[in-house]
Amino acid sequence: MVDSVGVDTATLAAFFVEAVLYGLLIVLSAASIAVIFRRSRMLKDPLNKPMIVASVLMLILATVHISADFRRLLDAFVRHSSHTTEGTKAYLRRVSAPTYLLQSTAYGMQTLVGDAFMLYRVYLVWNGNRWIVLPLLVCYIASAAAGLGAVQGFARATPHDSIFNGSLMQWSVSFFVLTLFTNFTCTLLIASRIWWIHRGMKTIVSGESMLPAMVIIIESGSLYSACLIILLATYIGKSYLQYIALAAVTQCIGIAFSMVILRVALGISNESGKARTQRITTLAFGPAADVETTTTDDSEPRFTIGLEPSRGYKAAARKIGE
Repeated sequence: MVDSVGVDTATLAAFFVEAVLYGLLIVLSAASIAVIFRRSRMLKDPLNKPMIVASVLMLILATVHISADFRRLLDAFVRHSSHTTEGTKAYLRRVSAPTYLLQSTAYGMQTLVGDAFMLYRVYLVWNGNRWIVLPLLVCYIASAAAGLGAVQGFARATPHDSIFNGSLMQWSVSFFVLTLFTNFTCTLLIASRIWWIHRGMKTIVSGESMLPAMVIIIESGSLYSACLIILLATYIGKSYLQYIALAAVTQCIGIAFSMVILRVALGISNESGKARTQRITTLAFGPAADVETTTTDDSEPRFTIGLEPSRGYKAAARKIGE
């Protein structure tokens, strides 16, 4: 039922949940950016600019979203609370309100940034295999089109149109399903590739394990996917609880991204001891790939893998999990 939870109650609860997650996102984003700079300085590697740009952009979009949500609350509970023709609930239901449009745009862009970086990881891990990347790219473009259609539908809606209006719902559900499919498929492809490389590593290097990297990727993807499934279920069920899920998803996209960076840095690349590095043979799963093993004084051997896409692309050496 649409009115099982009031739109005013759901909106207030959504802002509370989003505020808590936004505070967590600020801390994790700052820590992940600091880790990127520290790793570049200590390992004498080039600064990973795509990571920094993605982290900053996600934080900006999350800030825009929560700011629009806060302004929407002020407009609803202060400016429209005693309005003769449009009260608080009526204003909160109006999807054509400028604050709601800004909020929806920020969410859509946040989702597209997160999905784009998942595609980027797939591209690196699968050595630029076009048969793997192109279908996902088509799905990504389709989700962008669905998101644009949803925002345009909101902008053209009348004050009496509900978020659960037939045409608006079709655009929104399409966007949710496509981004869920993209995220789930990318996570599965990355995890399966890491597992396959791990099997090959066992025949070359003893004591090495790539399973921690696979676990990190799966956990971060599962967090995002779980939020999307809850959002999709509440929206299809025509419950205003979807506002809570929507607020959480916007922040969880950035949180999941930052968690991957931090867990790789703190869990796999242990820098607490003196490290020594040695090169070993090229693996058979891709061209121009090498493995670098690192042994610390107080931990088992660790490793990173450099993957370079074929067919003339520029070198794209990145650590598994980033």
